[in-house]
Amino acid sequence: MQHESFSILKDEVATSVNKLVNSFLANKEYNQDEVQNWTASLSEDIVKNLKSMSTNFKFCVSCVILQKGDAGMHISTTCYWDSNTDGSVAIKCENNSMYCIVNIFGVSF
Repeated sequence: MQHESFSILKDEVATSVNKLVNSFLANKEYNQDEVQNWTASLSEDIVKNLKSMSTNFKFCVSCVILQKGDAGMHISTTCYWDSNTDGSVAIKCENNSMYCIVNIFGVSF
């Protein structure tokens, strides 16, 4: 399906990616030797999922996985784009041992 504006697609993207990430993390414990592969795999899976939703956008996905603990983290992103058609969504998921933060940018072309 084609969408003219990312804002129309935003809720569908958030719901779909939330399900995908929670399913991926469901039975995993944080493992520093595997986390780089997990972020790469999740990012690729998310982009494939997004492309199936709409081919009217270029998508940029960043994925961060953090081990739960006492450390803080702050992330900020910004972009110069057409706010009438382009947009972004941030998703935070967690399990018992880690947090996963996914930022998605959709740029219409």
